[in-house]
Amino acid sequence: MEVEGGNIYSFEVGGNYDDVIYALRDLDKKRIFNTTWEIVDVRLKEVKFNCKGRIRVSIRTPALIADPLIKSKKKRFTNAFSFVFAVNFMDHLKITREKYRKLILELEEKVREEPSEIGYASVIYAGKKIIGIVGKLRYELLEVDERIIGTLENALAKGIGSSRRNGFGRIEVKCEDYGI
Repeated sequence: MEVEGGNIYSFEVGGNYDDVIYALRDLDKKRIFNTTWEIVDVRLKEVKFNCKGRIRVSIRTPALIADPLIKSKKKRFTNAFSFVFAVNFMDHLKITREKYRKLILELEEKVREEPSEIGYASVIYAGKKIIGIVGKLRYELLEVDERIIGTLENALAKGIGSSRRNGFGRIEVKCEDYGI
């Protein structure tokens, strides 16, 4: 990324409200990369999501889908709901991979994948070529479950997959309610 003095650049960050405030409060007038950075405007938005139908997920930056079954550096290239949102479920529910494995079958009964447009993008990060999934994922919510809704809110605030703090896995989520 190249920046020029005098211009205003915007960044989107996500996470726990208190953590974001804590991180931003000490950033004013910081000198990083031979540039002095100043916070001009901050807009905080609470993430709330409610859905009773189809879920549409647009992956805005390549997502690195971690394997929820075994600890591995290799990533998964799938649209399976229980894999795409595994990191978010574990984060939101504060459970381990072992506990999450037991939850996967229950989730499969509540959410069904629909035809999706999945592609792959490679980026150079920290001198390495990284390949992640991009595209538009579609799911049908068969049963409303507060754990699923909370997990989707977590994903909206923090992104999906691994390396979320590095900007991977930023998403937008939309709902098409059935009018229930």
